[in-house]
Amino acid sequence: MQGNFLESALEAADLALVVCDASRNIVFSNRAARQLFGRSLAENHPIFRSLEIGNQIAADYPVTDENGTQSSVLVSARALFDQSGNKTGAVATCAPLAEAARAQFNEAAQAKKQLELLLESTGEGIFGVDLNGRCTFVNGSAAAMLGYRREDLLGQRLHEMIHHTDASGQPYPPSKCPVYITLHQARFHRIDDEFFFRADGSRFPIDYSSYPIFDQGVLRGAVVTFSDTSGRKKIEAALREAEIKYRTLFDNIAEGVYQTSPNGELLRANKALVAMLGYASEDELRAVDVNHLYVRPEDRQRLTEQLEREGRLVEVPLELKCKDGRNIQVIENARAVCDERQRVLYYEGTLSLVR
Repeated sequence: MQGNFLESALEAADLALVVCDASRNIVFSNRAARQLFGRSLAENHPIFRSLEIGNQIAADYPVTDENGTQSSVLVSARALFDQSGNKTGAVATCAPLAEAARAQFNEAAQAKKQLELLLESTGEGIFGVDLNGRCTFVNGSAAAMLGYRREDLLGQRLHEMIHHTDASGQPYPPSKCPVYITLHQARFHRIDDEFFFRADGSRFPIDYSSYPIFDQGVLRGAVVTFSDTSGRKKIEAALREAEIKYRTLFDNIAEGVYQTSPNGELLRANKALVAMLGYASEDELRAVDVNHLYVRPEDRQRLTEQLEREGRLVEVPLELKCKDGRNIQVIENARAVCDERQRVLYYEGTLSLVR
């Protein structure tokens, strides 16, 4: 009796109401809904979209009445889940748009479009998840980097799809994931040493940030931005390798190699230069004012002026003082290193001992 009464009430309601099951079969459609949409729904009806993505949506949906007059209805649809989190169907409510409501809806739709354009214009991957970890939106860059179609990601638990294994190759429990912590503790996280997995099973290094989403002070989910750092990692590895090669060359070359600041501070000196001048270590040599290493201090002033004027020194004979007081003859080759505004940052060069 109560079921018949409720069904009769819904049938008589002015608000259109449609319910479908998980297989997209319409299980209930009241009188108002049949007047708006007929007895069958088009494939693009919002109720099917909400069922597909497993989330709530609102859309301006075009309809044509029996006289051929076109109008639109505001369709609010959301997916339905059982207690185990399985999708059981979707429900949609629909009402003709009054002019004031239409204007407000169009304004909101325009704002949403601008936001979508902004999300699509960035090279960063961006996706959102609800409190259950289900994807609520994803931009094109994210889908492309992950190797999925957007529709393959929407409504799915993304951790199990793209973040299931940690950097060491071990299973990554959702409870340990920074995104999970954001969803449960509303805390921002930034990580730069993990991996996401593509649809084909391959993985790529990422840095990502996870931000909580609040709606009127209530935590609703999280938004994640991420970048593929494969290129950066290769560059960093190449730089490290180059630095090792440079350091090996710097430390083992027979000539003395140095870098000095314009004000006379020794910035770097290799082992050959330290030995040439009779000091015990680079640190001991660096503690000495460069000007004190010249037999004739005015030579440094003259040579630095030439460096700033011409940019380099070529085969310049020079007399230097060793720690023990001996004077040695050397040949100097040097250059001035400048910034983009041609201001001298430091001098660097080599000193060859004259036998």
